[in-house]
Amino acid sequence: MFRSGRIQTMANLDCIIVPSHLQRNAADVLADGVEHTGESLLRRLARRIGRRNLAALDLLDIGCGVRFTQTLINRHLAFASYTGVEVSLPIVEWLKEHVETRDERFKFVHWNVHNALYNPQAPRMDSYQSLPVYDDYDLVMGFSLFTHLAPDDAACMLRLARKAIRGDGFLFFSAFCDDSVYRFEDRTPGKPLVNAYYNRGYLQHLINEANWALVSYEPPASYIMDSFLCQPV
Repeated sequence: MFRSGRIQTMANLDCIIVPSHLQRNAADVLADGVEHTGESLLRRLARRIGRRNLAALDLLDIGCGVRFTQTLINRHLAFASYTGVEVSLPIVEWLKEHVETRDERFKFVHWNVHNALYNPQAPRMDSYQSLPVYDDYDLVMGFSLFTHLAPDDAACMLRLARKAIRGDGFLFFSAFCDDSVYRFEDRTPGKPLVNAYYNRGYLQHLINEANWALVSYEPPASYIMDSFLCQPV
């Protein structure tokens, strides 16, 4: 797998146009612009880890969708490498054909893992010993990932992400939090894991159990719900 220091043999992409049927973002994100919201979130994240930008960082995005690939390319943002892991095969196939084959900074991996909302027939997450990547990363991102995970899978995801991080790296993820919930609530009847809510203290317990230390928490802000920044213990 690639590293930021390797010799580039392909030119960086300058622009991509992603088909609308592959966009899975919320209505407000689509209304305000995928790239506008994506850049806002990535710049906020850079500030959270004490940097001006994400230059020279190897990024792993779990549940990647298409937004941050589109944003990184079309807004010409600095980074070293980007690996996207996704359960949607059509999304991965499109990204592989139109991005990965044309820009060595990108790699996309299909992960056939169970999720009651997105992939109900796949193998359970706890049947995997690692994420389907073969490197470690400076920054592991999970935007709108834990918002669709049940507690067992959230705990498993934290353990798997722990195996993919460099010693001085960061894990960043967002979640729906409501401290009136005892531990967890699947809030939308008949639509499993559309809105998965956590008690913040319980989520921090899961973080600690997976050998992460919570660096910072922030309440909901523009285009993002409650967010957590962690480092490995």
